[in-house]
Amino acid sequence: MIKNYLKIAWRNLLKHPSTTSIHLLGLTLGLTTCLLILLFIRNEWSYDRYHKLGERIYRVNEIINTGDEVDRSGITPYPLAPALRNDFSDWSKITRIHADRDVTVMVSREKILLEDKILFAEPELFELFSFDMVSGNSRAILSQPNQAILTESTARKYFGTTSAVGKTFKLDNKVMVQVAGIMRDIPSQSILNARMIVSFPTMKDYFQFSVDQWGLRSGGSAFVLLPEGRSPEQYAARLATVSKKYFAEERGSTHQLVLQALHDIHFNTSFDGSKFAPPISPTYLYVFGIVGLFVLLIACVNFINMSTARAMTRAREVGVRKVVGATRGQLISQFLGEAFWLTSLSAVLALVLTYGLLPLVNDFMQKQIGFRWNESVVFIAVLALLTTVCAGMYPAFFLARFVPVKVLKTHAEPGRGGQAWLRQGLVVFQFTISLVLAVGVLVVYRQMSYFRQKDLGFSRDAIVTISLPETKNLTPLGQELRQIPGIEEVSFALGAPTSDNNFGTDMHPDPTNDDKKIGISLKIVDADYLKTYGLKLLAGRFLDHHDTLAISSKIPEEQRRYVFVVNENVVKALGLSRPEQALGRKIRAGINNITAEIVGVVKDFHSSSLRKPIEPVVMMNFPYFYRTAGLKLRTANYQKTIAAVEQTFRTFYPEGLFDATFLDQSLQEQYEEEERQFTLLRVFAGLALVICCLGLWGLATFVIERRTKEIGVRKVLGASVVSLVALLSKDFLKLVFVAIVIATPVAWYAMNQWLTSFEYKITIEWWMFLTVGILATVVTILTVSFQSIKAALMNPVKSLRTE
Repeated sequence: MIKNYLKIAWRNLLKHPSTTSIHLLGLTLGLTTCLLILLFIRNEWSYDRYHKLGERIYRVNEIINTGDEVDRSGITPYPLAPALRNDFSDWSKITRIHADRDVTVMVSREKILLEDKILFAEPELFELFSFDMVSGNSRAILSQPNQAILTESTARKYFGTTSAVGKTFKLDNKVMVQVAGIMRDIPSQSILNARMIVSFPTMKDYFQFSVDQWGLRSGGSAFVLLPEGRSPEQYAARLATVSKKYFAEERGSTHQLVLQALHDIHFNTSFDGSKFAPPISPTYLYVFGIVGLFVLLIACVNFINMSTARAMTRAREVGVRKVVGATRGQLISQFLGEAFWLTSLSAVLALVLTYGLLPLVNDFMQKQIGFRWNESVVFIAVLALLTTVCAGMYPAFFLARFVPVKVLKTHAEPGRGGQAWLRQGLVVFQFTISLVLAVGVLVVYRQMSYFRQKDLGFSRDAIVTISLPETKNLTPLGQELRQIPGIEEVSFALGAPTSDNNFGTDMHPDPTNDDKKIGISLKIVDADYLKTYGLKLLAGRFLDHHDTLAISSKIPEEQRRYVFVVNENVVKALGLSRPEQALGRKIRAGINNITAEIVGVVKDFHSSSLRKPIEPVVMMNFPYFYRTAGLKLRTANYQKTIAAVEQTFRTFYPEGLFDATFLDQSLQEQYEEEERQFTLLRVFAGLALVICCLGLWGLATFVIERRTKEIGVRKVLGASVVSLVALLSKDFLKLVFVAIVIATPVAWYAMNQWLTSFEYKITIEWWMFLTVGILATVVTILTVSFQSIKAALMNPVKSLRTE
């Protein structure tokens, strides 16, 4: 019997190819969207779930309260881990790490690479985390300086084989490192998915200064393993005691140490995630999941609308079947069988489509989302079953309840008045979702444009930054670069104005008083930084070359004279009203406890992304940290100029890796995640609108077929084509207008919530909703008008011949 139902269902689908095609395309797009989003969500939720001790691993975070400012960070001072070992004897395993990116690795003079994920770690790392060694003793390796463990893929990339133990390479052109072990590749779903792990004692040679300074925070974190059965709350009081003990010299601000679960790090944007995997808000995952379900629901709505709209076509069939003895349950099974055929075929197509699209999605998202056939088949089977029930249940029950006598003796459409409101409501639902997504696309586009156009307080046009492998010979290098015709200015610094190359430290307004301090961003710059990047000087002077000579290594340390240039935010933090009042004032910086005089004040500029407010910034010259060259180019032949720069670079650094990046491009990369979300939102909104239009097309086709004779009569009586098109379109336009009214407040609230995550953002304006409303109206008119015009131009003789 089931076989017979499926056979009849299949024949009915083939009998109406246009309707079947609309259903099939809509359901396939909906199922594909849902499956891709499910795979993406599963990939994100699986972060660090494979560690055997994962439920007991916590990161020690620091919360600093300074006045009205609260700084939450997973980056902590390097001496913290040893201090915790001393004070928490019941914590058997504690490890500290340092994460670094874009580090030069010289395998040979002919093979110089840029490694994007390097981890410095202590031996306890492998006792906390489930990383698999292939060869070598991890504890012994990470206890010794200048030793490293490579992942299998990294070993193959460097040396062409995984048998690389004993081989050496030069790290950041400063320290020779020996490969002492090989490990399996760390899964991409990890906040510590490094390409290599270097022993922590190597940090001294790598930084070329001691990292054991409580005032230094630069990519270091501490992880602990709590005893079984213990919770973070049980250690809150002891951590507060540790904070007072070790941060006593900084008691002008409130320090708090808190434990953050390993599984929470990737999903908590309140704290830093990691340099390797920025945190993602669970809200985004929920939003993507809901959007995917809505796209599928829109496809289901199409099925319901078309099925109930064609009720008259199936009414006589139902009547005849009931007369010859078919039960209601048998009829429901038959109509559900049709829905099953459609969703099953759509599911197969969606599975194939997902498999083909996933590599493109991975490239775009910069993810490694895996496609497991068994898992994906289960996902799609569940989705197909839910879709069959959702899309087919109501039409099945609706058609099965027809009374045989009524449907066989009259031409009246069953449920015509009772079901019209349902179809209209479903159309409104479809367009409401599509309009909300469309408003979202417009708001995100405007926010991205705002990022690109906002004045950051410095020049970003025609500036190229180049990573320097070492800080030797900078003076002759600068002289040679200035000789290149296409270069206007040259500056050496730790990084560009907006970059991650800053030191997070503290400033003491009174050098003799440890009780008060202010969190600052310390930028290492040279005398030409102001001109190269176009900073605006408000008072005093900027750094000059005499300041560099005054801190020369040839001068005894106690005789060196440092000077500071600060931004307006520092002036405000000092309680001063005018920039001039800060000149001549001495302050102390947290790194190396350098006390210096403020000689200049510059206008505030963004030292980090627009997600964060402008920070207090202190700038000083310190040639040892000049690791970036900034070149202001003349707007001429960029390609020729860059080629000349590369030639000069290779003259000074024959073993260095030339890596030149335009500043505006690197600034744009700060918002890559938002750009990806914007693209995804556009795709989802486009899919939703396409599916809506498919349903509208099918529904309009059916409605116009039902009114063919009416159109013929109206034409005979003198109705024009324009009046007929308007008559046939107005009912659909009413529904779109209702959808606009409903979607407007929903979209306004949703996008306002999204914008709260940005410190600097646009204002949602009325014209955005008007634009989207006009777009929806035009799309509806175009979709419906094609069928309307076709019907209006039809010869009335043909329309009335069968009457």
